[in-house]
Amino acid sequence: MTDVNETAGQEQMPNEDAGNAAIDWEEKARENWEQFLRTRAELENIQKRNQRQLEDAHKYAIERFARELLPVRDSLEMALASESNAGNAEQLREGVQMTLNMLTQAFEKFGIQLIDPEGERFDPNRHQAIAAVEDEGEPNRVLQVHQKGYSISDRLLRPAMVSVSKAAGNPG
Repeated sequence: MTDVNETAGQEQMPNEDAGNAAIDWEEKARENWEQFLRTRAELENIQKRNQRQLEDAHKYAIERFARELLPVRDSLEMALASESNAGNAEQLREGVQMTLNMLTQAFEKFGIQLIDPEGERFDPNRHQAIAAVEDEGEPNRVLQVHQKGYSISDRLLRPAMVSVSKAAGNPG
């Protein structure tokens, strides 16, 4: 009988260890699940914060540029309101030139480049031909710029409106 009791006692020991091991695994699983939930919540919060920051960046991206343009508008309003300029075209011209310089500086500060292609070869990616004019020189050359174009960071904002040369006697 001692053999049976010893065997029974030995059999109970692994069962007790198995029970403790099961409790340890359940506790570990619960800890991992809680960690997973915390991590998921943190990730969702980060995503929401990034989305808000992106929306704010889109909403206020133009703010710095607009702030640079305010003095240009102020200058134009002062020129129009000034009664002393009514009879003096030269002073008005100087004021407008100074205002244009302010605008040009604002454009340069924000990477807006002027496209003024007179005399250059016609580039359909940067120019829009509105007329073709017979000319003795090289065809597909910009003869006249009707409206200047602009680009920002190598992206076209507006193409330059141009007249392009075509060979004399060429109908198209």
